[in-house]
Amino acid sequence: MLAIFNSAERQAATLRVALIGKKLTGLAIDESVAISPKLGSVVEEVRVFGREIEIIFDDLVVLRTKLQFRGMWRIFRVGDWHKRSRDQAKVVLEVEDRIAACFKVVEIETHHDFDPRRHPLLGRHGPDLTDSKTDLELCVDLMLGYQDADATIAEVLLDQRVMRGIGNVFRCELLWTCELHPWAKVSSLNRDECRELVTIAAEMLQSQHATRDRSLAVYGRHGKNCDRCNGQIRVTHHGEANRVLYWCADCQTRHAGTSSSRYVTEHDTPPGVHPAEFIYLSELERTRKSG
Repeated sequence: MLAIFNSAERQAATLRVALIGKKLTGLAIDESVAISPKLGSVVEEVRVFGREIEIIFDDLVVLRTKLQFRGMWRIFRVGDWHKRSRDQAKVVLEVEDRIAACFKVVEIETHHDFDPRRHPLLGRHGPDLTDSKTDLELCVDLMLGYQDADATIAEVLLDQRVMRGIGNVFRCELLWTCELHPWAKVSSLNRDECRELVTIAAEMLQSQHATRDRSLAVYGRHGKNCDRCNGQIRVTHHGEANRVLYWCADCQTRHAGTSSSRYVTEHDTPPGVHPAEFIYLSELERTRKSG
């Protein structure tokens, strides 16, 4: 066993180190839940509210656990995982060579994370890019006529009213492929550039099996060198839903001059620092200031 943390904050910190950026390879939930995280989905974030811990996946599925007074999440190496722990655990998440198990839980539930730009009641769904029959020019028209001209292209790509199917992993990879600055205003793109984005996104989504098998260019590669320019991959939080975003500031420069004021560089995780560590230290700093 690698670590046991008594407080929810410390448990969340170690869950971030073990899970963030990792693909889910195994799942067991000892309860009837509305939806289940899909195998292959990527852990993006871990939040903590009192004794409640939320694990958020890249398809916006949230797994919420409310711990008993002595409840806890534990991280195991696969080789240290044994039958007794498996029988007692209420939730088991497996990623690569690590297993996260939750014991002594008051409540377990899953739901979709709220994002106003993806809410079905706030507008009709756009075309589905996973469908080969989708009219891609309609997606282009919706991008060009986007109601908020100052919205960033990174935000627009996740807006289901424009097009459906793009998750956060694909968004990061798509922006890198097109060398687009994530905070470029959508209104700065012309029709050909919008068509390029939509076409490549559709190709990616309609051949997901091939995409899963290849290595990712930016997602989950914070602090590593970019394969295209040898610059350093960065990670930050972005948009109304505060989603994590991986990008290369050295080569994703198209329309950088139009970057929205919403781009705040101090939200970037510093090079050489694990994103989980940065989040934890930021939370400690906020706690000191509020105290």
